[in-house]
Amino acid sequence: MKPRILGATLAVAFATTALSVAGCAGPTQVRNVLPGLGAADLDASAGYEAIPSRTAAEVLPPDLLKGPHYRVHEAVGSDGFLNLYTVESDFGVFEVAGDDLLRVRIHEIGALAELDQMQKRDEFAKAVTKGLKSPFVAAWNLIRDPVDSIRGVPEAAWEAVKKTAEISKRERGELEDSGFREVIGFEAKKRALAFQLGVDPYSSNRELQKQMNRFAWAAYLGGLPFALVPFQGSPTGEEIGPASESADERLREILRSYAPEDLRRLNRIELAVMGVGPELADGFLTHLWYSPRHGTILIESLVALDLAEDRATFIETAMGAGSEADARFYQRAAQLLRAYHETRDPLSRVAAHRNAVMGLTLDGELVVPLILDHTVWSRPAADFADRLREAKQELGADVIRLLVSGTLSERARAEFDERDIDVTERAFERLNPPVAKATP
Repeated sequence: MKPRILGATLAVAFATTALSVAGCAGPTQVRNVLPGLGAADLDASAGYEAIPSRTAAEVLPPDLLKGPHYRVHEAVGSDGFLNLYTVESDFGVFEVAGDDLLRVRIHEIGALAELDQMQKRDEFAKAVTKGLKSPFVAAWNLIRDPVDSIRGVPEAAWEAVKKTAEISKRERGELEDSGFREVIGFEAKKRALAFQLGVDPYSSNRELQKQMNRFAWAAYLGGLPFALVPFQGSPTGEEIGPASESADERLREILRSYAPEDLRRLNRIELAVMGVGPELADGFLTHLWYSPRHGTILIESLVALDLAEDRATFIETAMGAGSEADARFYQRAAQLLRAYHETRDPLSRVAAHRNAVMGLTLDGELVVPLILDHTVWSRPAADFADRLREAKQELGADVIRLLVSGTLSERARAEFDERDIDVTERAFERLNPPVAKATP
């Protein structure tokens, strides 16, 4: 009876991860939150601004410009909202959109360097030799030629494992039984490794996934102790500014210890408590662009809004994410609302206007998070300002407080001010320093 239960758990546990793998594999991404800017959107004759040219030294602190294993190219592009970077490293070239993701990738490069050093040690070679005794690992060459997916096994191997998980009456062969048991153990070992390295086990960084898979298989089957890996602390930006350290520690423990299906089960309960119906909850928990980790952080941020009404509205709006960038936008927006709720004025209600999420306080403040690096006054910025004033009227708010994670041009700040929109730039840092860090 126990194998049947484990089989069902295994089959479902990787369902959420499979969706993240699809994201990692690179399906078409459509950014629905921050629009692309055309020439007309920046037309000076219509009163709009051009996007300025900036260098990495102008944008980034010195400690991010280069390190032992990477350097950021001097030229910094922009899509009008996010800074666009090229990072050259010992492990390949990374094209990165956004300051948040840049910090994540730089941290991941450090983790790759640690894994590279570890794989040159005698202890690792011995663990590989021992791990290759596994029929399943040897059959699919999982250590010597690791895959670069979140799942950690090739598609054909995964199909074989799923088939094995469904077997309940006939006896499994040695290879089937090996794969069935070992994929479960590997998944837990990989999460522990990611925690040790301070990275996200569901990262879309293919090279990181490949090397973590190699190391986790060797560690799980070869007995390689993680104590040999320098502890890097909790994943970059995991701190999201909770009201108490105990709440922060609880979230870290959940993300480290819970398998994808366990996170899904916990999140389903949290969503139900917030009034999110089963169909909407299912849609969010299986959404293509929300990894188990990022979906959990978003939900926990909404949970922290205490008794705020209509939190399901946030989930409904976040369902419109059409890319990893969109998903990151909504996750960070939830974190920013949480920071305002806990450090400034509690939110009594969550609302949305088109694809913008916002909160209302009992004092009549309309609090709107906007996640970007830097923007100028453009046609979309003007339209956004108009929509905020519409939302203010519809929701009966007295003032609009726009929380911008990055910065605005002088012209953009003046235009928002002229429209009676109070702007807080670098809002994470202003509200609560711990939430200023990026989330992987």
